[in-house]
Amino acid sequence: MSHTDVAGALTGLAARGLAAPARRLRPDSPRPPGVTAADVNQLERRVLTDCVDPSSGDDLPGAQAIWRDGRWWHSSLRLGEPEEVLAEQPTGQVVRRVRVPLTRGYEPPAPSWLGEPVDWRPCPDCRTGSRLRVCDCRLGGRTAQPDCPHCCGAGLRPSAFPCFTCGGTHRLHRTALVTLTDLRHRVVHLAWDAGMPEVAPLVATQPAGKPVVQLPERYRLGAWAAALGGRPEDLADADGGHAIGKNLRDGYVTLPWAGADPVGEYVRDAGRGGAAGRLIVTVAPPEASPLSELVRLALGLDLALVVSVCDDRHNGSDPLLADGLSWSVEIAPWDAPVRPDAFPCRPSLVAALAWCAECLTDAVAGAVPPDPTTPIPVPCSGPRDVADPEQELLRLAAKHAGQVVTVRFTRAGCAVHRHDDDGVRLIAEARDLRDFSTD
Repeated sequence: MSHTDVAGALTGLAARGLAAPARRLRPDSPRPPGVTAADVNQLERRVLTDCVDPSSGDDLPGAQAIWRDGRWWHSSLRLGEPEEVLAEQPTGQVVRRVRVPLTRGYEPPAPSWLGEPVDWRPCPDCRTGSRLRVCDCRLGGRTAQPDCPHCCGAGLRPSAFPCFTCGGTHRLHRTALVTLTDLRHRVVHLAWDAGMPEVAPLVATQPAGKPVVQLPERYRLGAWAAALGGRPEDLADADGGHAIGKNLRDGYVTLPWAGADPVGEYVRDAGRGGAAGRLIVTVAPPEASPLSELVRLALGLDLALVVSVCDDRHNGSDPLLADGLSWSVEIAPWDAPVRPDAFPCRPSLVAALAWCAECLTDAVAGAVPPDPTTPIPVPCSGPRDVADPEQELLRLAAKHAGQVVTVRFTRAGCAVHRHDDDGVRLIAEARDLRDFSTD
């Protein structure tokens, strides 16, 4: 039986919905009832029936079921009109392909919770249907340079990356629709409209002179996280699980010039690359095993558990600097050195543990010696008391605030390293993290 979870269903939502029309939401619409096992069993029979043409008895390409307004709508799928697609190869050649889309035999009515359309304008920095993007010579509002080696004065150049301004949607919406959910029963819908007059005090100035302002609390997703019983570091984009950045968390926005519309710039940043100008944010911390369990696992496999942490909480009042705690947790061979460029990037220890568990299979396989004649120890983990080292790690990070501290846990004990400008420096070794003091 095939199945999916919430994260899998939402991953790739933006890529699938680039052309979806943007509409407002009606959060006061009645909440639909839940789905029962009887509904699913009956739906399965109906979908299987829809896979056959009732008039001729021929097999159809498939069938589809849509959950909308508290009930299931089912429809057959039929072959649509063929479409010609031109795809550019890495060699520069253009290949012609014919794609036959599927269409629904029956289109269900629009959901009752959809409101009026959201206004938008075409993106000025890219061209729909092509790889042309604004050239670097036009950054900062400058005019195209006639002697530019990339665009020769045209102001546009081909690029394989999405447009930075619109994220590949080719639209700039005047409204950002933000949905925060704990993935259980609590949901908050926010609508931010460009042009809305707001008091946004100046809080910093970028090195290039651009002003940085802070919007009121209703624009700060970190404040809304508490309303859903979460923490700001638990905020993540539902499409891919990426952590929400400091700007959206705390309401900071950099204006292109003094007097620009702060809400409009904020809306553009929030909706960049999102389907229909939507941003869906989860406030649920990922599920992960305790750090002590991963330490026990690494010791049993005769591997190393490498934990890095950086304490930037002293930068909390500076919008131009990273703040909070950053973590990384990974499994590595017991003799692998600490990499100078290994910087933590997860907003919480739980998120780092979840990512380590997700990559665990590849990490363990990568630790196997490439020479098949090299012996490896038999996995074993006897009864050993492994205390949770989180508090010791926090104390270490606070003592070396602003610097990355990496601790390697192996059977021989633990080694503490500090990342300096000159590289990685070993500052202490001990049998247990609680047994040493740093200089």
